[in-house]
Amino acid sequence: MKKSLLALAVLGAFAGAASAQSNVTLYGRVDLSIARNIGTDHWVMQNGSGSRLGVRGAEDLGGGLKAIFNVEHRFEADSGTLTNANKFWHGRSIVGLAGDSWGQIHLGREYSPAFLYVSLLADPWGYDTVAAHLNLSGAGNLPTRKDNTINYSSPDISGFRAHFQWAMDEVPGNDSNGDWALALTYSAGPLWVGFGYDRTDSRAGGFEKGDWAILSAAYDFGSFKLIGALAQGDQPGTGDKIRDYHIAATAPIGGGELRAAFNKLENKDASGDAEDLSTRFALGYHYPLSKRTTVYVDFARDGEVDDNKWGADFGIKHNF
Repeated sequence: MKKSLLALAVLGAFAGAASAQSNVTLYGRVDLSIARNIGTDHWVMQNGSGSRLGVRGAEDLGGGLKAIFNVEHRFEADSGTLTNANKFWHGRSIVGLAGDSWGQIHLGREYSPAFLYVSLLADPWGYDTVAAHLNLSGAGNLPTRKDNTINYSSPDISGFRAHFQWAMDEVPGNDSNGDWALALTYSAGPLWVGFGYDRTDSRAGGFEKGDWAILSAAYDFGSFKLIGALAQGDQPGTGDKIRDYHIAATAPIGGGELRAAFNKLENKDASGDAEDLSTRFALGYHYPLSKRTTVYVDFARDGEVDDNKWGADFGIKHNF
């Protein structure tokens, strides 16, 4: 216990010293809920969203150039265990350079830009809680994060931004040129549109070869926001295609946010026959007690599940 406290004290002293020379931020989230998941018949305590502890920072190198870094640890707040036993910095571990005029380039473990800048924004829950969008990246066994990546993000040009990623294949004997992904987005006032494409070719980390594309859009009417997405990807090992239809809305009500979504996931074989994998409706209400603390309740139902078709949760999330 004394060693742990000493380690935290050293980390705090380091962060304080570093912040005097550059911009360094220690941040995190603890999110726990009591939940019943679709397909189960019992209640459990679990992460509502990924509980995390991270450090990010930037150093001004002059002339509009900055050095940047971000490392993020993920953990299960109900038990204190690692979210991924093999990766301490499971959330992200990157280092790079950023310039006001040309954008940003960074290296390391990073999200697929198709997921981070397009797919993630189409889900009001951000793929968290029992109400999260059951997307084709999960059903298709395609990674949301990749190791050994080189990433470039452009500056904002009249509302347009572009993001590119290449992941090196470091597995000996793999006949692969690595993985690559991109995201193109446009934002103007209440309108947002995004397109993402991800190609997995390396099989690194146990993921199957495959590709998927997503087109999503959102419009904020003021009294509510409407979101829609259409995506398609490979079903690993079968040659089939997964198609994803998603529509959602959010509305500010009573000081909080009401969320609703409908999502249909289907499998289409080579002959063109389609089979519904999931038909899900979700509803939730998230209420901020402060800028950093939110309480929430969610409900979801999937008509394609044979038994225990519904799920629900109620929880609390604190950011720091």
